[in-house]
Amino acid sequence: MKLTAIKGELAFAALFAVAGLVWIVGSFELPFWAGFAPDSGFLPMVYGVLLLAFSAAVIVSLFTNPPDTTGREPLKKSLQLLGTLVVGVGAISWLGFAIPLFGMMLFMYAYVERLPIVRSVIASLATTGVLVLIFEHWLAIPLPLSPWGF
Repeated sequence: MKLTAIKGELAFAALFAVAGLVWIVGSFELPFWAGFAPDSGFLPMVYGVLLLAFSAAVIVSLFTNPPDTTGREPLKKSLQLLGTLVVGVGAISWLGFAIPLFGMMLFMYAYVERLPIVRSVIASLATTGVLVLIFEHWLAIPLPLSPWGF
């Protein structure tokens, strides 16, 4: 096994395992259950356990079935995705929620992943519409609006 080829993946999984442990330990200081419903310590505990379990699964899989590192994605693609997220999140305060989300997804699908433009537009519109429907209308959580009111 080429341990040097999987150092980054191992470090990343270990970092998330530590984050899961921090969430678990932090949840001990909060009330776990209140009457008939979970209290503020419940979700941090669940998320911490899930994060720790998934990280452990990744670490075990790295040792039992090491990844093939010859056909890895180039760093350029990762940086494009990171840049898209930074620009998109930064634009939310000026353009609201829906426009930057649609733009981020369209850029990721059409430019970074090189999917057909029609499929990219449909997937971006559908996902943006579903998220707005869920948060704005069903959960009544106000999302940032654009200067044009949507």
